[in-house]
Amino acid sequence: MPVRAGWLRSPAFDVTMALVWVPFALAAHAVAHDPGQLRGLVTATLLFSFAHQPLSLWLVYGDDRQRDAYRVLFTWAPVVVIAVVAAGTAVQPAVVALVAGAWNLAHTLRQRYGVSRLYGRLSAVDCASDNRLLWAWLAAAVLFALAHANLAAIARQIGLDERSTSAIDALASARGAALTLIPIAGVVAIALTARSARDEVLRTTHSPARLLYLASTALLLVILAVEPVTGFVAYVGGHAAEYFFVVQWRVDRAATKTSVGDRVGALARRVGGVGTLLLYAALIVPLTFWVKAHQESDVGIMVVLTLGALHLLYDGFIWRTPRPAKSS
Repeated sequence: MPVRAGWLRSPAFDVTMALVWVPFALAAHAVAHDPGQLRGLVTATLLFSFAHQPLSLWLVYGDDRQRDAYRVLFTWAPVVVIAVVAAGTAVQPAVVALVAGAWNLAHTLRQRYGVSRLYGRLSAVDCASDNRLLWAWLAAAVLFALAHANLAAIARQIGLDERSTSAIDALASARGAALTLIPIAGVVAIALTARSARDEVLRTTHSPARLLYLASTALLLVILAVEPVTGFVAYVGGHAAEYFFVVQWRVDRAATKTSVGDRVGALARRVGGVGTLLLYAALIVPLTFWVKAHQESDVGIMVVLTLGALHLLYDGFIWRTPRPAKSS
């Protein structure tokens, strides 16, 4: 059977990206019994997660072709999001926190499916079933965590603010439902995993890069289920770090194309992937320190939630492969 590794860049680059969540998990596990250090690590991880989100805005507003593709969306989305965030935090902050957390959970999984699908395309492998598989794994992991862990106590232990802990209190109240649903989720996850393994054996072409990435994701979700705090730090921090890897690859890949290819702005093409991230760091580091200093204020919360919502919304559009121009 032919094997097509289909690395995005190189084995070293891709393996590092697949396992980039591991240092976060090790750090969280190491300080798990020290509440002060754990709170500090969680705060740093959340700030790092915030730091990757505005990069989506650069990818959108830094390229006229990207803006033209969804001009109405990219023009009015900031206005609508600011209004919704302002109203939500004023009326039901707990609901906003719960929705934001759930959306981030799903968004991170969608990114992992997106990377898996990239590997499938590079190796000519049909991996559409990976979407169902990843959702089944995530559902089983979250339900197991809900059932065996006191999430409300954990939230306060790691120093989440009142808005977040109120939302987690509501989530923790679903423990009874989680206990009921675990057997179902477990059976579904096992069945889909077995089917995926069977299909993999029957394939005529294999992608080691994709299989490594899926195995890494499975291990991450097992940790999330068994050690929710460690898994949370790894899940959130690993997602943000992986995003920087993907953006660097995307920019460098676009720069090698003479056709439209991936939508990447002229400045990003000129300075390359590393240059893009360095320029972005010069902008985002001061903003992140500002957010840290104002994290308890209404303005600081508004900035975090607005940029986060725009990132989640825009990511569903900016990574689509543009359609080729019609010939006249």
